[in-house]
Amino acid sequence: MEIWLRQANNSFRFPILPTSFEINGNTTINTSNILNIGDIAVFGGLGLKSIEIASFFPSQEYSFCNYNGFPKPYDCVNLIQGWMKEGFILRFIITETNVNFECIISDFNYKEQDCSRDVYFTLSLKEYRRIKISKVNAKDGNLSSSIDLPITKGFETKQKTHKVIEGDTLFKIAKKYYGNGDLWHKIYEANKDKIKSPNIIQNGWILIVP
Repeated sequence: MEIWLRQANNSFRFPILPTSFEINGNTTINTSNILNIGDIAVFGGLGLKSIEIASFFPSQEYSFCNYNGFPKPYDCVNLIQGWMKEGFILRFIITETNVNFECIISDFNYKEQDCSRDVYFTLSLKEYRRIKISKVNAKDGNLSSSIDLPITKGFETKQKTHKVIEGDTLFKIAKKYYGNGDLWHKIYEANKDKIKSPNIIQNGWILIVP
């Protein structure tokens, strides 16, 4: 299992998994009163999901860390604080689960304890939902299609690519974009039409980074 936060081309993988996580969801129920009938309940759609995770950013590579080569604790803090300050749209992913949704940071608290220099944190995320506004056909006034209207900034949906340079390997490219070279197979699978052997990539190739 891996936990990721992604903002455009910038990805962050949490080095220590939380002991547990819980997705909170609800529905909106609108209650109305109708004469001679009484109260009725009307389904108003799904509410926004939220999640809170608590863990810590390690100051050293413990044996139980999820991967090696992770950023320093306060580099992690500054990254998340920057995303929260800018109100960026993020994508939150927990692999091996169905948790994969756009979100914004609603709360982020951190502290040090035990003189370990590890930074303990609590992070709260709220689902981000895109608003769809229908286009109006200028000729006949009919609604023709809809577009996504972002009300928060920062998340780009444009597909990421990487131009291969001398010395590149799939492992190095995965390390650059995912923070984990062992995920090289994801890039390989997305570019099978070009890569015949995962050990051979050529300078100048444009590879898709899913």
